[in-house]
Amino acid sequence: MPRERFRFHAGAPLLAPAGLGSTGSICVGTADGYIHLLSPDGSFRWSYSVHGAVVRRPVQSGELWFVTTSAERIYALTAEGTLYWVFRPPSAVASELAVDTTGTTYFVGADHFLYGVTAHGGVSLRAAFGELKAGPVTGPDGAVWAENQAGNLVRARGQELTRLTPESLPAIDFASPDALRDPDGHEWRVRADGALEFKRTPTSAPSLLELTSSPLLSPSWSPTAHFVLVSARDGLVVGVGLEPQTP
Repeated sequence: MPRERFRFHAGAPLLAPAGLGSTGSICVGTADGYIHLLSPDGSFRWSYSVHGAVVRRPVQSGELWFVTTSAERIYALTAEGTLYWVFRPPSAVASELAVDTTGTTYFVGADHFLYGVTAHGGVSLRAAFGELKAGPVTGPDGAVWAENQAGNLVRARGQELTRLTPESLPAIDFASPDALRDPDGHEWRVRADGALEFKRTPTSAPSLLELTSSPLLSPSWSPTAHFVLVSARDGLVVGVGLEPQTP
């Protein structure tokens, strides 16, 4: 059965879910402009104050954490909690952030362009995109994919950009913002009543883990620490894993 590995309260509401790093570290951004970094076991490491509310899930690119705020700024913070750079993007960020294998971070702007940002804070890509439907997400090929409302896909990696029409679309899983499937095929779904729903198989009856009374935000899976990271609007961040099965 699922059980809590840890729980952390950020001390303020969350407008965006916490982010997971490549080593299992956890980055939490609050509505009052604080960034908290946690170790994979949920223990506190450091905090940093930014201008504006954190409005998108933080993402890690190499050794840097990228954080987007309501003040139309993107911050790059080091793993030690110091500021590497901050800049105002050419257009307000209107999507989640996604990172490719070259270390470029992408987002769709309010001006309906797709942007790529380098690890040094420079804009490396600006391409007409249209109104966002899904993504951007990092695909299994290491590139970043996004779909517009016309059903067209864009694949970006570094400064390379490929456009695909609906007739030639590959199978890209943009997933549901409310659910995920872990590598063992278990399904986890967050609910507005603060409960986490778990299904061992698609046809099995769901089990509920009541975490809080506040709506839960989009979950994410930690491949290094093997748990589901769940965030709540009230500021709660919880790591949930499975009890080992006894022979």
